Amino acid sequence: MEKKTNKAPRSTKRDEIIKSAYEIFYKNGFHATGVDAIVDGTGISKRTLYKHFTSKEGLILATVNYYHQITYRAISDYIEKSPSDNPVDKALMIFDFLADLVDAGNLEGCFAMNAKTEYSNKAMEIESACDGHVIALRELIEKYLSEAKIAQSETLAMQIIMLFEGAILRNKATKNSLPTQLAKSAAKSICSQNLNEIL
Repeated sequence: MEKKTNKAPRSTKRDEIIKSAYEIFYKNGFHATGVDAIVDGTGISKRTLYKHFTSKEGLILATVNYYHQITYRAISDYIEKSPSDNPVDKALMIFDFLADLVDAGNLEGCFAMNAKTEYSNKAMEIESACDGHVIALRELIEKYLSEAKIAQSETLAMQIIMLFEGAILRNKATKNSLPTQLAKSAAKSICSQNLNEIL
């Protein structure tokens, strides 16, 4: 019989800290959230926190990576579950995913963009992780555009991501998904122009 123990595995405790800190950072911001707030919110001691993370910035980096993992997977699954066989339609479903989030009341914006804004020119590793999230989304879009045989798919994917990021910012300001709908319309127009060029 396996011996029971109350001690959680190191990785499990670390994951719990990341998830709790992620929610706190998302709600209150990064600079506005001190270590004491994280300790109070997660119910752990400072000793335990620093046992898993060497600094607050190290914890923030972990939460950005966590956000990327769950968000990228959610977007990928959302697109793949679509009944559409049109790769351009699939590429633009990233806007539908965002609109659904906003309509459901999620107005905090992009966690990675928030972190990038607060830590611009201050923490290279955090900035790099935030950039990596955006790059991964751009590459996902580019994959579908390439399947559609669209020329300059890399440049077009970058334009779509710029529209996507702009929509996120405007959603926070307007507190509705109209900016996302307008951004998708603009992205669709750009895709149509590129499709016409190769026909």
